[in-house]
Amino acid sequence: MSATDVEVLVVGAGPVGLVAALGLAAQKVVVTVVEAGPPGTGSEWRGSTLHPPTLELLDTLGLAEPAMAGGIRVDRVQYRDAQLDAVASFDYALLAHDTRFPFRLQFEQYKLLRVLRQRAAAHPGVDLRFGTRLAAIESGDDQVTCLLEGEGTRQCLAPRWLVGADGSHSTVRKAMGIDFEGTSAADPSVVVATPLDLSAMVAGLASVSYWTGPRGRSSFIRTSDVWRVALTGDHELMAVAGQDPGDGSVDRRQRQAIAERLGAITGEQPWELRQYQTYRNHHRVAGTFRRGRVVLAGDAAHITSTLGGTGLNSGVHDAFELAARLGRVLRHGAGEEELDRYAAIRRRVAVEVAIPMTRQAGQAAEHRDLDARRSRLAALCRLAGDGDAARAFLRRASMIEATRLHPVSPLGAAS
Repeated sequence: MSATDVEVLVVGAGPVGLVAALGLAAQKVVVTVVEAGPPGTGSEWRGSTLHPPTLELLDTLGLAEPAMAGGIRVDRVQYRDAQLDAVASFDYALLAHDTRFPFRLQFEQYKLLRVLRQRAAAHPGVDLRFGTRLAAIESGDDQVTCLLEGEGTRQCLAPRWLVGADGSHSTVRKAMGIDFEGTSAADPSVVVATPLDLSAMVAGLASVSYWTGPRGRSSFIRTSDVWRVALTGDHELMAVAGQDPGDGSVDRRQRQAIAERLGAITGEQPWELRQYQTYRNHHRVAGTFRRGRVVLAGDAAHITSTLGGTGLNSGVHDAFELAARLGRVLRHGAGEEELDRYAAIRRRVAVEVAIPMTRQAGQAAEHRDLDARRSRLAALCRLAGDGDAARAFLRRASMIEATRLHPVSPLGAAS
């Protein structure tokens, strides 16, 4: 494949980059995807939630079925407190008239990535290269000159368009001089997994359960292999987390601190903990999602807290919107203003929907005062008991409201 054959270069072979590549390839656009890392996907969790609008989009590429086959269908989500008996439970059946997928799917990001990489590797329109990094970019009027390096080799490509889907530390965004303003949480969150059956320890525990408590917020999420537990806001636990060895192991002090925190909910248990990870919550957005012939998507363009799965899902929505609009430019004679529309719409969604939603949800769940937590949980219980209000709540939480207000463009449609 020569430089002149490459219409789009996608930097980053994560879910966002690969969805964009597959969406473009479905429109007969010639795509090269480069990834600095190795071909293996590892087993880091990052996101694990696929919301109904995301499943609708993935289904257009034949990807919803393998995700559902390997994931856990969640029919209700609940809100609870470590010191209170009340439970606010929201039933996804309320969304039956809103979507073909009235449920939430827990399918870890690394598993979705395996499916996407298999599809991309098998697609004749996608040239997928690992161990290849972007060393330099020069955006011109008609093309982007890119210097690629990998395994002792150097190559110059000149695609017509470049998509930066290379994560929050994006080389593409930095090379184009695009700022990335926002805030970062002072304390990290701790995520562990356990093969123990938490539903046998906590009566009525749903597959997705969000908890408040005197030491911070917690989330219990069931996947096909393990229960994933995220703990935030506990300064004692965070002090231990700051000594993260970086290899995913859990040392004695960490195990004890986590067991004490979880014990407030489950009672004392002989915990078997796996895949210890720490991460910081950020809320940042790029100053622009397009500069010349370079366009950003996913975490390269915006990052939010992982609470509620907003980051992964909104990134996939970026990828579909970008693939649709770029396909119009390359295959239907549309003008470059299609990319300006993409940049404006998706930045608006990040600034007005995704970031405020996760920030507000996190702040509301971090109250330590018992009376404040009791008041919040009572309000959620009232909301869950009102059918119309509960449906509206789920439409917002599952990103249906956002995608109906800002619909993602269908692939292959002319302007």
